[in-house]
Amino acid sequence: MRNIRLIARLDVKTEHLVKGIQLEGLRKLGRPNDFARKYYAEGIDEIMYVDIVASLYERNSLLPIIERASHDIFIPMTVAGGIRNSESARAAL
Repeated sequence: MRNIRLIARLDVKTEHLVKGIQLEGLRKLGRPNDFARKYYAEGIDEIMYVDIVASLYERNSLLPIIERASHDIFIPMTVAGGIRNSESARAAL
């Protein structure tokens, strides 16, 4: 019996996985799904995609990313950022 679930949080801005540097600025690390596939192969329990600036720019760039990921990754995926109404939620599902 496993008591711990491992969840990878992938911060996304447009089509790039990003990492904050000392709470300022963002550094591009690569494509989010490349990291998601790696985590999946290593046994991660869940992937969380977060569009960190979706509200600021009133957009949702995660839909194409999670659609591509769903072809390769077969674990729960959580989506945050850019979902403002039931249509956005339906599209994400």
